[in-house]
Amino acid sequence: MPSYIRFGLAGAMLLHGVSLFTGISSMGVQAMWAWATSPPKCEPVAGATWSFDGGASIAAGSSGTIKCTAAGGTPNVASVQCPASTGVAGDTPWWSTCGAGGSCANTHKIGDTVKCTGGATTSLAQRAGTSALQFAAMVAVVVFAFNFMG
Repeated sequence: MPSYIRFGLAGAMLLHGVSLFTGISSMGVQAMWAWATSPPKCEPVAGATWSFDGGASIAAGSSGTIKCTAAGGTPNVASVQCPASTGVAGDTPWWSTCGAGGSCANTHKIGDTVKCTGGATTSLAQRAGTSALQFAAMVAVVVFAFNFMG
């Protein structure tokens, strides 16, 4: 056997022996990244009729109070929980959401079962009426400009 292989084996056996006697085991070692620059956050699912009372997103491991977007709306639950992050490889759901590195690349979507009922809504007729008035004002300005120019 070549001497470099003997030295390698001897070093591995020495390291293993030291770890056995000192109680240090490499089997429990896992990667830590924890996304320190931009930590994991949760935000409402796309198309949600609600938001968090304190802002657009909440931090991993915290809960957010639900606020319906329609004035006077009532949510079916008072709050939702953003999953905690362990900061180790395989952290579910954060590893697939954030990816590797110091910054969490995306936000985790939560609250797909949250529903808001009641409250004031803007009807299609109200929205169309506002748009029609804006369009009429633009047409009037254009007609005035052509008449003014000659």
